[in-house]
Amino acid sequence: MPETSKQLSKTDRYLAWLIRGLLAAFCWWLISEGRNDSWVLGAPAVVLAVVFSFYLQPASGYRLSLPGILAFWWYFSRQSLVAGYDVAKRIISPEMPIQPGEVTLKLHLPAGAPRWLLAMTLSLLPGTLSVRFEGDSLVLHCLDIGEPVEVDVLTAERRVAAVFGLSGAALIRAREPLL
Repeated sequence: MPETSKQLSKTDRYLAWLIRGLLAAFCWWLISEGRNDSWVLGAPAVVLAVVFSFYLQPASGYRLSLPGILAFWWYFSRQSLVAGYDVAKRIISPEMPIQPGEVTLKLHLPAGAPRWLLAMTLSLLPGTLSVRFEGDSLVLHCLDIGEPVEVDVLTAERRVAAVFGLSGAALIRAREPLL
């Protein structure tokens, strides 16, 4: 169970403020095309953005894993290409071998950021679209419900669990190898 923002150590809270501040400052720098004179308006905007970010979305307490993030990036990039090719091949085919429909799958990740990352990941991969959460389940719209969607979702859950440094149910139940 992740810690709440109230249970985070002082160092973790400072680190969360620093990371959000640096990200907001970087975004401002990009938007302002690196102009130094823009910081008169940018500095207060960055501070307000960070303050509101904590008000709207408190720190989750999850610790991100750099190896997990890198492995996820590789997985997502590879799956995007493979699934994109598969979807293109199906659509171009005169028979159009698709069987669209919805499937409901039980999730093994904890609620919050891990489930949202999983849902967004599945929506961005060709052939699937996250529809809604129903308790501990996710409803997915699939291009072909005849495909092994559950196996693909379990593999994605393992990758997302690794991003958040989680072990347990998602890693134990997903039996597909990490390629």
